[in-house]
Amino acid sequence: MDFLKSSDEILTVSEFSRRLKACVGELVPELWVSGEISNLKTYESGHTYFTLKDSGGALNAVLFRGASKGLSFSLSEGMKILAYGEVCVYEARSNYQLVVKAALPDGRGSLSAKFEELKKKLSDEGLFDVSRKRPIPKIPSRVAVITSPSGAAVRDFISVLTRRGWKGELVVLPSKVQGAGAAEEIVSMVEYANSEKFDLLVIARGGGSLEDLWSFNEEIVARAVAGSSVPTISAVGHETDFSLCDFAADLRAETPTAAAEYISSAMIDLSARVRESFAGISGIATKRLSDLRTILDSADRALRLNSPERQINNRRISLDERSARLYSALKSAFFPLRSRLEDDFSRLRAASPEGEIRRFKEKISSIEKQIRILGVDSTLSRGFALARSPSGNFITSASELGKIGRFSLLFSDGEVPARVDGDPTKPEGNSDLPLFKNASPPSQNFDGK
Repeated sequence: MDFLKSSDEILTVSEFSRRLKACVGELVPELWVSGEISNLKTYESGHTYFTLKDSGGALNAVLFRGASKGLSFSLSEGMKILAYGEVCVYEARSNYQLVVKAALPDGRGSLSAKFEELKKKLSDEGLFDVSRKRPIPKIPSRVAVITSPSGAAVRDFISVLTRRGWKGELVVLPSKVQGAGAAEEIVSMVEYANSEKFDLLVIARGGGSLEDLWSFNEEIVARAVAGSSVPTISAVGHETDFSLCDFAADLRAETPTAAAEYISSAMIDLSARVRESFAGISGIATKRLSDLRTILDSADRALRLNSPERQINNRRISLDERSARLYSALKSAFFPLRSRLEDDFSRLRAASPEGEIRRFKEKISSIEKQIRILGVDSTLSRGFALARSPSGNFITSASELGKIGRFSLLFSDGEVPARVDGDPTKPEGNSDLPLFKNASPPSQNFDGK
């Protein structure tokens, strides 16, 4: 009876049910359950009760009226669905059931079979072979991303690149990522990216059901991605989602965010290495410069002590000192001689004829002034006039005028012709003054002849 010793606690049935409910609530989270509907019954209250079953078991389920309004389809007997909800324990009968909050038709069976069939076909062709994979550029400078321009995937993708400091050109190639025509648009964008010569092509979409992601499982998409001349990264869905696009691409990223991190990681690593290298080089250069500065300072001190300029200055000082001593010696030796020479020079200057010569020059200058005062020009300037014969000789007496008849009078400012009327020797003959006509222009020069 060892089992009696394992616990002293005895539970009632209701207590056991409460504890079971608490354990289920803590340990079993909300989840998706797939199964076939049976025993479907809807009451007047609007609540629907049914059983989900498969070949190995059955699970009671309830869809309350409020949750049923969110369904886009009607439940029916025998329908296969995906039900999302939480497991609850009904304490009165100690049984559990699934409280359904959402439901989707389960089309995975046929889609899964089609997926596996197409995957095998393309794999057998070698479309997914590793040998076909191209290396992803470490630091792409021009990246194209095929995605919905309004989806959360592209916002997360751009946000990660921006936050991580990626430097490059990003071009969003808009395309439908779900529904009719999506596969064709994706293929068209792949072809466009190949024509534009991008460094890298990313195909991105957020998570979803198998039906939501089916465009990326289309054969035309897988072949276009595998045949792309631009290296490709497939970032479709979440970590647990796989598509044929993932297998055909050169690299699969778990999410669009993971793709952005992969693209920017090489640049971040390179930046870190560059910073480290720069820091190392800077440290080496700093130490080397410090060593060279020490050597240079030492050489500078030695050069200042032994420089030609310093030696020249020393020689200049020595030369100045010797010059001073020489000047002092010469001064002492020649000062008496200089005094004697100055005395002799004073006596010689006193005995020099220079004074007589200066006085003689002054006398000559005085005589020249007297001559200029008594000269012809000076006399004429005082109002006098000179009579001159036609031959140019000066007439010094009145008797000479009677012999020549005509003559000229020389003034300070020119010479005019004149004639004799009567006897110039008799005073009464001069009662009438002669008329002077056709006077010549004044002569500017007088030679004194």
